[in-house]
Amino acid sequence: MVKLLLLFCLVGFEPFEIDEQIISTPELLERIQRLEENPININRATKQELMLIPYIDNLLSESIIDYREEKPFTNISELLLIERITPLLLDRIRPYITVEIKRPKVAILRGVKLLSRFERKVDDSQNKVYNRLEIPYKGVSISGVLEKDYEEDDYFDYYAGSIYSPGNFVIGDYDLDIGMGLIFSKPDFFYAGSGIIPGERGFSPHLSTYEENYQRGAALEWRNVTLFGSFIETSDYGEEKLIGASYKFHPFRITGAVGDYGIEDMSRATLLSLYMDKDLAGNLMRFEIATGGSVLQDIRENIAYSLGIDNGKGLKVIYASIPANIPTLRNSPFNKNEEALYLHFEKKIIPSVSTALYSELTRENSPLSEFERLIGFQMHWNPLKGLSLYGRLKTTEERDGLRLDLTYRKYNINIRNRFEVVNTDGGSGFLAYTGIRYSADYILETRFIFYETNNWDSRIYEYENGLPGTFTIKQLSGSGRRIYLILAEKVLPLKGYLKWGMDFKDGVHHNIGLAVVL
Repeated sequence: MVKLLLLFCLVGFEPFEIDEQIISTPELLERIQRLEENPININRATKQELMLIPYIDNLLSESIIDYREEKPFTNISELLLIERITPLLLDRIRPYITVEIKRPKVAILRGVKLLSRFERKVDDSQNKVYNRLEIPYKGVSISGVLEKDYEEDDYFDYYAGSIYSPGNFVIGDYDLDIGMGLIFSKPDFFYAGSGIIPGERGFSPHLSTYEENYQRGAALEWRNVTLFGSFIETSDYGEEKLIGASYKFHPFRITGAVGDYGIEDMSRATLLSLYMDKDLAGNLMRFEIATGGSVLQDIRENIAYSLGIDNGKGLKVIYASIPANIPTLRNSPFNKNEEALYLHFEKKIIPSVSTALYSELTRENSPLSEFERLIGFQMHWNPLKGLSLYGRLKTTEERDGLRLDLTYRKYNINIRNRFEVVNTDGGSGFLAYTGIRYSADYILETRFIFYETNNWDSRIYEYENGLPGTFTIKQLSGSGRRIYLILAEKVLPLKGYLKWGMDFKDGVHHNIGLAVVL
C-alpha cells in the first residue's frame, strides 16, 4: 500500500518545474503521472518503454539494454555504471523506475489498464469526463480515450483509439516524433530548465487529452524503414493529409513526407528532414536540418536546423534557427521565426547538494532583432535524512521569480512548504502554502494556499496533485486562498480517488472529482 504514494508526488522534489512553459505541454504531465502510477522495470522494459522515461533517450535506452544482457540489475543504483548516467540524472529518473518483480494481477485482468474520472465545477454545474482503456493481447495493445471538457456539451467531443505493437506498427490515432522535432511533431520533454536535448521517440499510440497534435492513420516499422500516413480533420486546420517514409542508417535518419494541410500557404507541402544522433567518447551530439514548402523556392528558403551537444558531465548546449514559413505538424519544441541558444550546466557538488544553472536566449530570426534572455539557477540540498531544501531563481526581461521549498519525509508522513515571490514590470506578488500527506493503507493529502498579486501580469502558477492522469495548475492572481483535499483507497483490484477543492476569491467556489483505476 505504501507504494500508492507514487500516484501523487515525486520523491522529495519536482524534477520538472511546473510553470507557464509546462502548461503548453499537457501531454508531458500526463506521461509523468502514468509513469508514477506504473514505474518501469528496467530489467524487463523494451527500448520503446525505456524511452518513455524523462531524460532517457534513444542511446541511453540501448545502453541500459546492453548492460542488463550481461547482468540483470539488482538495484537502481547500478545505473551509475552506465556512461552518461550521472548521480543527478539518477535522482531525476528514480521515481519512474524499479527493478522489482511485480505480482501478477488476476488472470482475466492481467495487463488491462482502466482509468475513469469525473470532475465537476459545483458553482456552474459543468462536468468533465475522461475514460481510458488499454487491453494487451499477444504483444499487441488495443487502447481508447474518450473525453469531455468542462465547456463542452457533447460527451463524444474528443475520442481516440489505436492498435499498437511496440516497434512494429500502430493503426488508428498515434503520435509521431522523428528527429529533434523541427517539423515531425514535438518531443515530449524539452523546455528551459529541463536539461534535456530533444531526441526522436518514433511512433506511439495517442493517449493524451491534447487534441491537436496527433495523426490518424497508420505507421509501421520494418528493419530500418518507417512508413506513415494520416488523414485527419482538425478544428484549426481543416482536413490534413500526410504520407511519408523514414530510413535509418546509423547514425543518420532521413525522412520525407508530402502533406496537404487544407490551407493555402501550406497546401501540398513537401517536408524533408536529415537527423543525426551520435555518441562520441561520451559526448552526445544531435543535429537536424529540415525544410519544407509547396514549391522548390520555398524548400530552398525554409531551412531550419538544430544542434544539441551533451558532454556527459553536466554541460548541455542547444542551438536552433527556425524560419517563419516552414510547414510543420503543428507543434515543435521551438517557435517559428525564432533563433534560440540554450545553455545548461548541472553539477552534484557534494552528495547532499546538486545545482543547475541555465540560460536561454531567443529572438526573431533576423540579425536586426535583439535577444530576449532567460537565466535560471536551481539548488537541491538534503542536509538531513528526510529533509530536503529546494531553491530556484529565474529572471527574464519582464519577470523575476524566487521559489523556496522545504520538504520533510518520515515514515508515512510528508510535509511540504513553499514560498514564492515574483516581480514584473507591472506589479509583484507572493504565494505560500503548506501541504501534508499521509500514506499507508490509504492516502490523505491536503494543502492550504495563500496568495496575493497586484495584477494578472504578476500571476503565480500553483501546481497541485490531482486525480490519476491529471495535474491541476492554477494561475493565481489578485488576493485569495485555496484548499484542496485528496483521499485514495485501494479495494482490489480497483483503486478509488476523491479530490475536493475550494477557492476563496470573489466568493466561495467548489469543485469535486472522482476516479477509478484498474
